[in-house]
Amino acid sequence: MVNIRHNILKVLRQSPGLFVSGGELSRFTRISRAAVWKHVTALRREGYCIEARSRCGYRLMEEPDRLRPGDLETKGVVYHPVLDSTNLEARRLAEAGAAGDLVIITEEQRRGKGRRERLWASPPGVGLWFSLLLRPREFASWHVSPVTLVVAASICRTLREITSLPAAVKWPNDLLLGGRKICGILTELKGEPDHIDYLIIGIGLNVNHVPADFPSSLRETATSLYRESGRRWDRTDLFLSLLENLKTDLECFFREGFAPFRPVWKEYTCTLGKRVKVAWPGGLLEGTALEVDGVGALLLEDDQGTRHRVTFGELDDPANI
Repeated sequence: MVNIRHNILKVLRQSPGLFVSGGELSRFTRISRAAVWKHVTALRREGYCIEARSRCGYRLMEEPDRLRPGDLETKGVVYHPVLDSTNLEARRLAEAGAAGDLVIITEEQRRGKGRRERLWASPPGVGLWFSLLLRPREFASWHVSPVTLVVAASICRTLREITSLPAAVKWPNDLLLGGRKICGILTELKGEPDHIDYLIIGIGLNVNHVPADFPSSLRETATSLYRESGRRWDRTDLFLSLLENLKTDLECFFREGFAPFRPVWKEYTCTLGKRVKVAWPGGLLEGTALEVDGVGALLLEDDQGTRHRVTFGELDDPANI
């Protein structure tokens, strides 16, 4: 059913503003004209505005702001209308023996989370909420720590290319626009020191949010591509571009390590050279962020001139110090 409706939409999109006859749709989808009508009716219930005119056919007038499952499935992406969390679904599949190189996306998350189990608001129709399940072979767990920085650099580069907006990466796992958060990355790993059982990379990107789509507590600190650009973005097309580049960059990372991505991350970062405060289990560190090393650790110099190597922690906005 999904593929038939996907094909009907494909034909209608190829003739923007024009009518396509029922006979042509029937031939393309290999179903009867009556069946075409039933599928058009179903598409209307899903929010597609499709005009039907006698002796002319069908014309696509307006599309809802929804992901297009048919386009996603042709790329091997597993689509769910609603999930508790794409990371949780990826973990369930991994524990059940699913192969790697699996991508899961949902229109809405009911229990989306960020670092430290914080809620990640994931309303339907406005963002991209997806996870990658990977099983990198012959790759030690301790080598994988920079993967979050690699993913951040990849997404930042793609967003800059597509939107021309000055997205920036904040160590270790956030993307910002205008100093406000637009994307978060959450990685989860299961394995032993000498091997990885599976790696899950969860990504939440705010695309077409308006202020009312954010919880009131986040409206001053979070933003979206729409808020920053003033235009709405086709989320399916944007996702497929992000995914293509992510897969290429992750293949490079597992082959060559962090070295090719370190200069890219440094080019896009808003962290280095700034005064920062890092919260970590050992307490708080405050000082100047100097550098990221070859495995993505942050090098920080405190007010006494002592340098610290920080491998994990949470960075406060410099403006809040």
